[in-house]
Amino acid sequence: MERFKTEDLDSNVIITVGHFGCGKTNVSVNLAEKSAERVKTYLIDYDNVNPYFRSADVKDDFKAKGIEVIASDFANSNVDIPSVSPLVFTALTEAKEGARVIFDVGGDMLGAVSLGFLHDRLAELHPLVIYVFSAYRPLTDTPEKAYEILKEIEVSCKFKVNALVNNSNLGAYTQKEDVEASEGYAEKICEISGVPLLFTSYIPDIVNGKPAVKSAVLEMKNMTKKLF
Repeated sequence: MERFKTEDLDSNVIITVGHFGCGKTNVSVNLAEKSAERVKTYLIDYDNVNPYFRSADVKDDFKAKGIEVIASDFANSNVDIPSVSPLVFTALTEAKEGARVIFDVGGDMLGAVSLGFLHDRLAELHPLVIYVFSAYRPLTDTPEKAYEILKEIEVSCKFKVNALVNNSNLGAYTQKEDVEASEGYAEKICEISGVPLLFTSYIPDIVNGKPAVKSAVLEMKNMTKKLF
């Protein structure tokens, strides 16, 4: 088991997609924080679906770390409606000069379809599209179901997924055995999709020890709102 390093990401533009509740936002936020240790980093809150768990929540904390969080002007307000900040285009321009830009995209095909507005601009930058999955979500409790959602997202966003992230967890009740038990699921979805696993993610402050998995691992902080 080795630690995943953000310098191993092979694109300056990262797009994270996935099923509702898979932990995609927390993965995005953690990738942004770790990327900022090396390069100028932008985190784009492109979630027009879920108004509760949003990467915009870390905007103030990230500002002190030199990370610019770009979100709709209406994010986290009573008029939370889809809109794209013009600063997104500034970030994409800087990506050409070496900055890292991470898009946290809304869940499922509903969120992914909104990327169509930026498709041509993004395509020029050859983004790395990461599909985050959890073996413990009701609608992705089998690799086959998770793969169906992956294909629906690809159709909606008009980009191919080229990396997978295993973020299987049971929230605050997650134990290292739960992470380890998801390894077979991860191997199966890789086999079905033909897409490689980038890393397995977990939160050390919650699990009781280091999970023994074959893949690289990303140790994360819990940076999203807590339900309880």
